[in-house]
Amino acid sequence: MGVRIPPPLPTHLRENMNREMRRLQEAEERRRKKAEESGLSRAQRRAAALQARSERGERKPFFRRVADYLHEVRVEMRKVTWPNRDQMVAFTTVTMITTIILTAVVFGLDVVAKQAVIWLIERGT
Repeated sequence: MGVRIPPPLPTHLRENMNREMRRLQEAEERRRKKAEESGLSRAQRRAAALQARSERGERKPFFRRVADYLHEVRVEMRKVTWPNRDQMVAFTTVTMITTIILTAVVFGLDVVAKQAVIWLIERGT
């Protein structure tokens, strides 16, 4: 009962990468090279990123964000062109007629399928 050791990973991974992975790797290499040229350590870059994030401002409280969201929704809803009464009646009529017709078609297919199954069962006995 031995244990199989998997073969090592190939060293020529760059040849097997698709275009997207190659672009990601190249972007990572450019970012790393740029960071090395700037002379900042990783900790210094992280501290600078945190400082930039804090300069953008503190996050608003939850209820304030909800209120802002609802306000924006109300503003956007005012911009919507609402249908008038005649259009609503027309749309509703078309929807109801289409629903009734499709319901009748499905009902008819159901009855036909039921009769076919009953006929097959009676024929088999």
